[in-house]
Amino acid sequence: MLRQRLTYIAMSLFVTWQTLVIVVAPAPSSYLSDAIRTVLQPYMTLLRLDSQWDFFAPNVGEGSRLRYIIEDQNGVRHTFDPARQLSWFHPKYFWVRGWYYAIMDDPDLYADAAIARFCKEHAALHPVAITLIEMQEERFTREDDLAGKDRNDPQFFTAKTIKHAPCPE
Repeated sequence: MLRQRLTYIAMSLFVTWQTLVIVVAPAPSSYLSDAIRTVLQPYMTLLRLDSQWDFFAPNVGEGSRLRYIIEDQNGVRHTFDPARQLSWFHPKYFWVRGWYYAIMDDPDLYADAAIARFCKEHAALHPVAITLIEMQEERFTREDDLAGKDRNDPQFFTAKTIKHAPCPE
C-alpha cells in the first residue's frame, strides 16, 4: 500500500513538474518567469525544451547552423556546411550538432580548436585560413512555401562571421 502511494506521489510530482515546464518555457520574460526558469533551466536544456518554439504555433527550423570557408594557398575559397552532411539517423548527430552550437555560442573557447580540426580534416586542399560563420535562419512563412521557395535559400539566412584565423602550422 505504501509503495503504491509513493509511486502515485512520484508520478504526480513528475506530471506537475512537466506541466510547469510546458507553461514556463514559452512564457515571455518577467520577474516571476525568470525566477522559475532558473530552477527549470537545466531540465529544459537537457531535453531541449527551451527552444524557439512558440506554444501553439511552432517556428520549425534549425535556428542557426555553422558554416565555414576554407581559403587555400591559391586564394580559392571552399564553403562547407557540415550540419547538412550529417544524417539525422546517425548516433553522433546530436553530439556533433551540439559541438557546432558550442562553437557558435562560445567562440572564444571553441573556435580555435574547430579551426585546427577543419584545417587538418581538409589538409588535401592545402588550407591557409578558415572563416567560421553562423548562419542564422530567418522567418520562413506559409506564403514562402506556397510560392515554391526553398527554406534553405540564402535569402532566409543571415550570415555572421564568428572568427577568421590562419591554419596552425
